[in-house]
Amino acid sequence: MGFSKKIVGLFLLSVVILGTTVIAEEVSKITVAVVDFSDQTGKDLHGIEENSTEILSTLLHKTGAFSVVERTKLKAIITEQGFTMSGLVDSTNNAVQVGKLLGADFLITGSVLTYGEKVVKFKGYGVSTEKNIKELVVNIKVLDMNTGNIEYATLATAQDEALNTNSMTITSDYLERTLLQKALESSVKEITARMKLKRTVVPEKVSVEFYSTPPGADVEINNVFYGNTPLKLQLNPGLHKVKISLANYEAWEKTINAGEGLEVRAVLEKKQEEQKLKLEISSEQK
Repeated sequence: MGFSKKIVGLFLLSVVILGTTVIAEEVSKITVAVVDFSDQTGKDLHGIEENSTEILSTLLHKTGAFSVVERTKLKAIITEQGFTMSGLVDSTNNAVQVGKLLGADFLITGSVLTYGEKVVKFKGYGVSTEKNIKELVVNIKVLDMNTGNIEYATLATAQDEALNTNSMTITSDYLERTLLQKALESSVKEITARMKLKRTVVPEKVSVEFYSTPPGADVEINNVFYGNTPLKLQLNPGLHKVKISLANYEAWEKTINAGEGLEVRAVLEKKQEEQKLKLEISSEQK
């Protein structure tokens, strides 16, 4: 009986250790959201936006380094906030807001810049042959959701060469997808290396509290809106530009050096126009 209890105990201990390891691995993964690419080729490449998201998400997931936000969840948040996919990329503030709601560390997007074909003719052993060369160029951007800055940007090129023969026909959609996958595969290796390096050098976040007199003021950090006072946030240590503002009051703007337990207290002053108006009303009542 004692031996059986030991076996059961060892089994339960191994389950706990395995579960803890799995949780730790999930926590250490970098959370990314992939936004549909835009088609800048002017050739109306069918389905290129959705294909780019699908392929890139799969490639990132297969590295084991990333936790990829589901496309349906991303679209739901974007719709809920009244944004669009293209608008999300064009507006840093919108991207950061969505990133915070999704709990994402980075947002990845891009565009297909060019897709073209050229024919090269050559002769060999008295035979004239044609070779088709198709090329696709992709621009990829990685946005840091903490700062709104572009963390990484690159151009990736993929080519496909084939002899002109009548024996085999390859559909255009197949070639587009193949070239897109080639271009994205080369980029994912670099993205993975850079994001892992970024994760290792990012310091622990610190707790900072924001207060204002009167309360209820907007808090912007590095030009991104975070909420209203009183407010407690987890920030990267170091310098941050802070703006605390409230209607009819002068804005309070300072650069803070964020450290654990820092309390930022802003005393807002009435705008001169408001003060003058109050004085005029007061004198009229007398």
